[in-house]
Amino acid sequence: MDPRALRSRTALRGAVLALAEQTPVASLTVAEVCRHAGVTRDTFYRHASGPTELLAAALAAEIEALPERDRLGDAERDLIVHIHARREVYRHAMSPTLAAPVRAQLERVLAEGLHAWLDEHPDLAPEPVRTDAAARDIAVAYAAGGTVAALEAWLRRGDDAGAAVHPGDDIESATRAILVASPEWWLRTRGRDERREP
Repeated sequence: MDPRALRSRTALRGAVLALAEQTPVASLTVAEVCRHAGVTRDTFYRHASGPTELLAAALAAEIEALPERDRLGDAERDLIVHIHARREVYRHAMSPTLAAPVRAQLERVLAEGLHAWLDEHPDLAPEPVRTDAAARDIAVAYAAGGTVAALEAWLRRGDDAGAAVHPGDDIESATRAILVASPEWWLRTRGRDERREP
């Protein structure tokens, strides 16, 4: 990407993240994002088809920039730390679930990470996931979709009037809850189960 396009993309992503921190994503307009980013509508449409798609790409880029981890539980915690840092953005993208482009990008990034995990640890998966590509795709989609649904439930806790825990108040508990709900084979590394060992 040429430097000018990169500057525009950076400005647009920064603008949509800042605006989504304060405003429900569904009410954001292209004109508002352009004003905030200091770019034209033509420039906007070279990068995204709408504010929600732009936001989805910005959040996905942040998740993709998270460090690679040797343990799936550590990667899960890093994801939750990211969600916590951007919790108002994610909550403004929910109605009551995440906007479709945001959810799709989140599931895509998680699925890519899970496929990479299975590539690095091929013996972890049981049959038929280990040898059948369709079964592997189904298991990965199930895990990614379930993780996103769990994150949505965690984010909604702050919307409940009587909620004891606001999103992010206990990142460790949220991480443990997701790991405990995961099939044990996902969490095995060199003979260990991450749910049992710190």
